[in-house]
Amino acid sequence: MNVQIDNAVKRARGYWFVDGFIEIAAGVLFVVLAGFLLVSMNTSQAPFISWFLSVTGKVAILKLVSFVVVVLILWRLKDNFTYPRTGFVRGKITATQIFMFIKNLILFLLLPIVGLLAASLLATSTGSVLSSMPIWFPIGLGILWGVLLILAGEWMSLHRFRWMAALILLTGLGIGIWQWAMGLPDVPSNTQADLLGPSVLESINRSLSSMGFILIGSGIIFIFSGVLTFMRYRAENPQPYTEDV
Repeated sequence: MNVQIDNAVKRARGYWFVDGFIEIAAGVLFVVLAGFLLVSMNTSQAPFISWFLSVTGKVAILKLVSFVVVVLILWRLKDNFTYPRTGFVRGKITATQIFMFIKNLILFLLLPIVGLLAASLLATSTGSVLSSMPIWFPIGLGILWGVLLILAGEWMSLHRFRWMAALILLTGLGIGIWQWAMGLPDVPSNTQADLLGPSVLESINRSLSSMGFILIGSGIIFIFSGVLTFMRYRAENPQPYTEDV
């Protein structure tokens, strides 16, 4: 009995993902953010510090605007497509649910990055960390995002999140291998005297590029999963529910 109740609770949690809309929206958001980052990196002529401060502010604004647009679109899609077919669980989308969705998405993107940097700086010298960052950064992101997806899948009984996690892990591993094959920048062990030297900037730029590429790869995986989920949901629920009179 407890197992059945637990499974029912998990399915209720996963009902937000039953139509694939959220995965598609998240995937598009990842691709847009990554595209903006990569285009800005390859077109800006400003010094690194000026560029970094500028792009950080622009990305923050882009994320805020994108979140608002995504939430409004999802709200309308749920109201006009999903709920008329299979109803809703525990009420429709609320302000609290929207806030939690945005907060969890931000944490999904930022916490692994902060954790990787902190762990690496504690484990080895600054020069080694910066030199190898183009390799360990995408691999670490792939592992951590994959683990988070697996945990989310278990919490909501969404088994497709497992293969999504595996694909994201392979994406991060592939990007790390590609960066390793290109060779690592020669960063001195003591970088304090030349913190923004050419080799350090090269390592940072390549790591940011890796983050952009893994975001694009993860976005494509999310979109692909969302489209497949939507097609299955549409086939199972072709028409809105109507009561027989």
